[in-house]
Amino acid sequence: MDYVKSFEISGQDVYGDILSRRRTKSKIKVGLLPFGYFEYWRMFPGIKEIVENDITIIDARLSKKYNVICTDLVDTMDAADISGKILLDSEIDVVIVVLGTYLPDYITMHAINYVKNVPLLIFSAQKTGTINENSSFPDSARNTSMIGTAQLTATFQKIGKKYRTVVGSIDDDRAYQKIDDFLSAVQAVSDIKEANIGIIGNVFRGMYDIELSKTFLKGKFDVNVIYIQAEHMLNAWEQAGDKEVKEISDRLLKRFSVREVLNFDLIKACRLAVAMQKLVENYHLDALCLLDQHYIQRIFRTTARIGASILLEEKSIPVCCEGDIGGIVMAMLMQSISGTNPIQGEWCGYDENMNACLIRGHGVADPKMAGMDGKITLTQTPEDWGMEGVGLNYEFIVKPGICTVGSFLERGTNYSVLISKVESIGYPALKYNEIHALVKVNPPVKEYLERIFQFGVTQHCIMCHSDISTELEIVSDLLGLDKLII
Repeated sequence: MDYVKSFEISGQDVYGDILSRRRTKSKIKVGLLPFGYFEYWRMFPGIKEIVENDITIIDARLSKKYNVICTDLVDTMDAADISGKILLDSEIDVVIVVLGTYLPDYITMHAINYVKNVPLLIFSAQKTGTINENSSFPDSARNTSMIGTAQLTATFQKIGKKYRTVVGSIDDDRAYQKIDDFLSAVQAVSDIKEANIGIIGNVFRGMYDIELSKTFLKGKFDVNVIYIQAEHMLNAWEQAGDKEVKEISDRLLKRFSVREVLNFDLIKACRLAVAMQKLVENYHLDALCLLDQHYIQRIFRTTARIGASILLEEKSIPVCCEGDIGGIVMAMLMQSISGTNPIQGEWCGYDENMNACLIRGHGVADPKMAGMDGKITLTQTPEDWGMEGVGLNYEFIVKPGICTVGSFLERGTNYSVLISKVESIGYPALKYNEIHALVKVNPPVKEYLERIFQFGVTQHCIMCHSDISTELEIVSDLLGLDKLII
């Protein structure tokens, strides 16, 4: 009889300790919970119809982009009970409360309590963004939603309930952008849940700053850490066919200029790239965290950098080096929010005249960060660790534009996160044999560095070519993380 075995020893496609099906990301379900006050329907004839029409407009706007489950208008305790149960049965991932008028918080909270464990946003939505000088008291009934919002948020503060608030009108682009930011953050947190992170090797010796508790990591981010053995790597290496290797090497030579690359290093790096793809497929990995120096390079006499870059570009698999699992989690969040592939870098100098920091990479990047293939050079890896084989590396400078830099730090009993909006500067690529970026910061660069070092930022940082600082701030709030926003 063939028994199911663990992935460490099994030669089959099904393992007892890894899901047989590949994890798929799904769009979050957004519960839309509208409220109005039953007492107002008799006091102010016609107001109920106005509120219901406004809710229809909000629902239609959100449904263009999201999977929205909108309940009927909640105006009584019975309606709150019915709507709360609908959202519970629908297994929503986030709830948006819209107050159409004032409503006592005991009714609002009854419905919300059915889904109290999902993220909550309160949209205090007026009909328009102005007040008409000819309006009467009954006309203002619609704007009593602000009274309800104030009452509800004050109550939530008393009981320690987490929430986010957006104020605007039903056609206010700013308000919908803030809702988008919130929902993007919720989606990102959902996307990394139960993700499989493959660990190859260990944390580089002495890098205590990026050492993370795997139990703590699971508890906070709900990711799975899977240790890939050297035997698994060797098996994948042996499975790499010459045809697959040649296809990759030919493609790289056709796309990029080449400097000081030996055929020996090219072929070995491409064979490792094929092996890494097979590892990801075999063990259903969503990300890789590896030790290149003293581990992969020692075994295969090449580096994993080009293989990692190909996984990132072609399979959207984030890869970080030196055992930086926190960096991987940040990369996965950035990828989900921005829709682009981030890079891992290190703080590596500053320029006072440009008020900029130099960030140096580890050869792993999506070529899109250079702007065009013609700005990328294939080179040797710049570091010599005393082993045969110098590997293969990308050399380029990150294209100009607004970027976000982030990193996680395990501190005491919680995680802290750095969130920094920067600007990548147009600058000639350095003959560096490495990926690099020159990013303008605010405040003055030396003060900037003093502040992040005082905060305890790790040596590594993750950077994406997009401004997602607001979304990352929301993520940190959703997960209860300390943060430095600079």
